[in-house]
Amino acid sequence: MMTHPEHTSIIGRTLSLCSFCMKQIEAQIIVNDNAVYMRKNCAEHGSQMIYLWPDADHYRWMRDFRLNHKEMAVHTLADSACPHNCGPCDRHMGSATLIELEVTQRCNMRCPVCFMSAENIGEDPTLDELSAIFHKIFARSGGSTSIQITGGEPTVRHDLAEIVRLGRRIGFKSIEVNTNGLVISRNPELLKDLKDAGVSGIYMQFDGLDDRIYQATRGQNIHADKLQAIANCRAVGLPVVLAMTIIEGVNDDQIGKVVDFALNNIDVVTGVALQPAFSSGRFDVETPRGLTMGDVIFKLNDQTDGLIGIHDMWPLGCSHPLCSCGTQLIWDRNHFVPATKLISRDEYEQSFDPSSPQGSIFADILAKRNETYAAGLSLIIMSYMDANTIDLGRLKECSMVVATDEGRLIPFCAYQLSNRAGERLYQPWIFKEKQFAAKC
Repeated sequence: MMTHPEHTSIIGRTLSLCSFCMKQIEAQIIVNDNAVYMRKNCAEHGSQMIYLWPDADHYRWMRDFRLNHKEMAVHTLADSACPHNCGPCDRHMGSATLIELEVTQRCNMRCPVCFMSAENIGEDPTLDELSAIFHKIFARSGGSTSIQITGGEPTVRHDLAEIVRLGRRIGFKSIEVNTNGLVISRNPELLKDLKDAGVSGIYMQFDGLDDRIYQATRGQNIHADKLQAIANCRAVGLPVVLAMTIIEGVNDDQIGKVVDFALNNIDVVTGVALQPAFSSGRFDVETPRGLTMGDVIFKLNDQTDGLIGIHDMWPLGCSHPLCSCGTQLIWDRNHFVPATKLISRDEYEQSFDPSSPQGSIFADILAKRNETYAAGLSLIIMSYMDANTIDLGRLKECSMVVATDEGRLIPFCAYQLSNRAGERLYQPWIFKEKQFAAKC
């Protein structure tokens, strides 16, 4: 916990939570030495100064992108302090563009940085239970909303292909599987079954390009498994998005290398999702300071020799502008170029379609010009919040949600929140345990 810097200026006010008791408290967004912080105080547990962004001017530039959301159907009424009755409630201002569906709490690994704290415990929901959830999602959001099957590790289920098939029969057009890649690296037949079932792609953890990194982030030397999983996806024709969890002092020097790797494998890798680590769930890795979306943007500039400049990553519009940003690297004549260099901000704001998937927002705008480019690489940064960084103003615009058996769609960052003692605000719906209640 930092002490308060002196000579600060306030550039915003919001609501946050005490990271100890989860009580809603007021917070200020301040600038000190050109870096941005959140300052908040709990009457019982004291004050916190939380680092948010490395450059105040860039923070303001990013924050001021405002695009139109689709509204999300209300499930619950705002009868308690945010975020203690999500569903979403009638205070929510955004729509769901990606819905996560947990199909197991079991896992074949024990990653030191697992926000789910997944273990080999609990019973899996039945196909009938999952069918009921699929139907509830479809009734609320329709079949065009993307579904991500997750866990735990979904590939430990022997009926995973049948789950995909079930969702497709109900009417969902896009269903991807979120995986650590171990099973699909060793069992290519599963990938064939998943493709036959109608899966749209694989979303795979990919933290860097050597075993030293995986030993730190995943507890095992599994780089070879990652490469084999990608090769297996190539063999069956399934696209892969690489999801890189970034930790300062562990792999933050590998961001540019992962982007280069993706570009060199663009025949099968369609996207890279850069995710600064957040401290919900199990986080057993020592790190000097939490990285932010702003840090990753500046590191991208440095590690790609300016190919992706600090003003080339734009808010994706599906949520609050400080929650996610991206671009599309497209092949233009004889080199890759960020699509955001080819589109003006005015054109982006006027042509933005809230129904575009995150990975194709910029390609869709270029397509409206009748301009055709070779298939490119989607590059996004996801700025997840934990109990330290939680900004309830941002949360109300969340578009990435987790589905429950009650038909609720809970914002991802609320669903994953845990306090300093490791108690979750929302227990995994599979456990059906009593939720943690605010204590102060």
